[in-house]
Amino acid sequence: MSKLLSQFSIQIRLLLLPLPLIVSLLIILLILVRSLNGTIQFAEKEELGIQTLKPIYLTYREGLERLKIGEEKTNNLIPLIETAKKKIEESNLLAEDPKLLNAWKKYTTIQSFDPSTSIQFLNDTQELALKIGDFSNLILDPEVNSYYQMEIIFFRVPEILKNIATLKEIVRDEYTTANHKNNQYSSVNYTKALISINFIETTCKEIQKSYTKSIEDISPYEKELTEAKNIANTSCETYVKELKKTFIQSTTKPSSSENLFTTIHKGTLIAGTIQDSSIGILEKLVNDRIQLLSFQRNINILLALGSLIVSSFFVVFIFQSINKPLVMVLSKVNELSSGEADLTKTIPDFGKNEIGKIAGSINLFLSNLNQIMNQLKISVSNAEKSSFQLKNDAISVSDNASSLASISEESAASLEELTTSFEIMFEFISNETKNINKITEEMKTIEGSISNIESALLQLTNLSIASTNLANIGNTSVQNTDNAMSEIRSVTKEITGIVDLITEISERTNLLALNASIEAARAGDAGMGFAVVAEEISKLADKTQSSVKNIKRLIEKSNAVVNLGANHVHETVNALGEIVEQSNRMQSGVNHLKVEMTTQSKSLLNVTTELKGLQEMAETIEFSSREQKKASEDMVNTINTLSGNAQQLANNSEDLNQVSQKIGEIASSIATVTNSFRTH
Repeated sequence: MSKLLSQFSIQIRLLLLPLPLIVSLLIILLILVRSLNGTIQFAEKEELGIQTLKPIYLTYREGLERLKIGEEKTNNLIPLIETAKKKIEESNLLAEDPKLLNAWKKYTTIQSFDPSTSIQFLNDTQELALKIGDFSNLILDPEVNSYYQMEIIFFRVPEILKNIATLKEIVRDEYTTANHKNNQYSSVNYTKALISINFIETTCKEIQKSYTKSIEDISPYEKELTEAKNIANTSCETYVKELKKTFIQSTTKPSSSENLFTTIHKGTLIAGTIQDSSIGILEKLVNDRIQLLSFQRNINILLALGSLIVSSFFVVFIFQSINKPLVMVLSKVNELSSGEADLTKTIPDFGKNEIGKIAGSINLFLSNLNQIMNQLKISVSNAEKSSFQLKNDAISVSDNASSLASISEESAASLEELTTSFEIMFEFISNETKNINKITEEMKTIEGSISNIESALLQLTNLSIASTNLANIGNTSVQNTDNAMSEIRSVTKEITGIVDLITEISERTNLLALNASIEAARAGDAGMGFAVVAEEISKLADKTQSSVKNIKRLIEKSNAVVNLGANHVHETVNALGEIVEQSNRMQSGVNHLKVEMTTQSKSLLNVTTELKGLQEMAETIEFSSREQKKASEDMVNTINTLSGNAQQLANNSEDLNQVSQKIGEIASSIATVTNSFRTH
């Protein structure tokens, strides 16, 4: 987008700036106008429906006359049907559903209506009127006044007319059938008449309520509504009273039906008056709404157009306030680019806005440029003088450069010989430095080996100490074992004494058992129990003696094993003693070797330190020799360069002479350019 806009000038872009706002305002205006137009079309459709309803309900009331005896002919009805049909077709309100209109057209071909056809015609006409009210938005009208008038037109008045038709049917039945011979109404017709009159009275009250609600709402036609309400109230009350007097209060029916039809037909006129009044008020309300909506639409359009005009005025004013300074700035920039600018004239002050800041920057540029031009004029004058002096200096420099070139060649030859000597000395020093580096590397290797040996000796010392400690622990443990064996032997001896004592006790017990057996035998039967006890004791003594023998045998065997173990333990104690002494001797030798290795390591460290110092000195000498060699080479190159530069200087001095002439010519040209600018 920015690339596209960059192709247009700032003036055009300024003009395009309010375009989105104007387009948005126009779109909003269009939406508002369309919304108002939709509401206006809604109301206009209502008005069209009202105009269409007038001939329909006029036809309805005329069709109601067909129920009168002797008025069955349709001569006066058909023209009204044709007029209403034409109006409906012109309104095009039933274009979406023409079935009912087509069905209603058939009544134009009927020359005379019987009662059933009349009732069907009235029903079709009322249904057609409701369709017109539906398709023309009258039934959907949201206004309070319009709603209650619509209710009177479409529902209340047709209800009265429907009951009037019922009353006419009752009269026809009473005077065209066998009932005409009776002086009173039949019970069925009397009940129907009572119900119809009650419906008419109730509907009249509902009409009064609708008028009252319309009057209670704010309406510009309050006077007309009040008048219509009073007329409807008076006429309805009179009509209902007359109907009650004719059908209910009278004990006999009239001899002729003419008076009854005349009385009943008054209701048709009253209902028609009420309906026409409501249609007139409804039409005025709809027309007022259309005019109000049209006025609001026109006012909105005028306000939108006025805002567009005011916006355009401000756009032009703002455009001029931006465009005029831009034109002045652009003309000043063009003047500067032409090379014949008047630096004494500045751009006017346009305030603290962006253009004012640009103008201030250009004025500051003009001021600086004015100073630069003045200084340039002075510098050009000085340059002309300097170019003449430069020409004289160039000749002097050329002579001095020739002398410098010859001296530089002699110095270069001497420095080349000195460089050769430095190269030979540098080779010897480099070789010695390499040998010292090799010795240093070998000493590092020996130092690493000694360090490894010291680490190994340290590990060996630790192992020797650990072995000695383990041997001491083992010696102590074995000695403890030997002591334990001695204690076992002494305990075994004590156990042997106890076993001997038990053996002696067992023998004595056996002897006592024998004596007890003898004494029991002497006692006879009385000693039988004691003899048994003596026998069991003898058996127990034998078992004890046998067990003691086994224990003694095990003790002797254990004693032999303990003696053998004591001998082995003693031998182990002697061996561990030798191991401990050997570990101590080994540890002493390792400590002595460790001391010798420490002394050798210190000596090697001193040698390494001396070698490092010698290596650093050799490297310093080598570096110095390299730097001296390089310096001599640089000096040779410098002398050669100096010689070449001296020769080049001699050549350039000639060019410098020509340049001085060119500078003079350029200074003259600059003077011509600067004089074209008018300065202070």
